[in-house]
Amino acid sequence: MGVKDDIRWLQEMNDRLMLFIQIAQEDNSGVKELKEVIGFDDWWPVKNHLEDLEDRGLIEESGDGEYQISEEGKKVFESLSTVSDIESV
Repeated sequence: MGVKDDIRWLQEMNDRLMLFIQIAQEDNSGVKELKEVIGFDDWWPVKNHLEDLEDRGLIEESGDGEYQISEEGKKVFESLSTVSDIESV
């Protein structure tokens, strides 16, 4: 997997992409906070997306049920931010 593949994978599901961006911007986000910020009705989609992001190596659990962006996730977020800035011009 590379950065381009990770970006494509994130963009396949808007909810997953939004969770990733929120974690990247806020650092140390908990499930409850993420559920409320993104506006999910239930916990399960949040937990499933978090597990997928963690399995992909883009985030990591920092303790006490909170998540932070990983080193690989930082690369993906920087590239995603650059692509988004270019697309908005």
